[in-house]
Amino acid sequence: VIFGTGGMSHQLQGPRAGLINRTFDTNFLDKFTTDPQSLVRLPHVDYVREAGSEGIEMVMWLIMRGALADDAKEVYRFYHVPASNTAVGHLIIENPGLPQRRIAATEENTSRPDVDAHEEVVNHVVAQ
Repeated sequence: VIFGTGGMSHQLQGPRAGLINRTFDTNFLDKFTTDPQSLVRLPHVDYVREAGSEGIEMVMWLIMRGALADDAKEVYRFYHVPASNTAVGHLIIENPGLPQRRIAATEENTSRPDVDAHEEVVNHVVAQ
């Protein structure tokens, strides 16, 4: 399991406080699996201009994308702007280019029922 964290478009201070750019965010999510290199080439100043001063956090998503295979596929997407006025995006991505592995039962994790429960949840979500 690979996680990338960081918000999407938002600005919390200054004249542009409250900025949310749904179009930019959606475009970013669209290209995240299909054309990540175009997002890598986008200058950081463009992220700030389009997504707000805190929107530069989107670069953290790209660091996570670098850990995925080139043929990674989007399975599920969620996008929301809560009352905090910070755009939030979530993606579940299949990584077919890398071998999948099951957590081996070891003395460390056999006493942890959450290991199997978590894997069941992930498999259920991906299968849908």
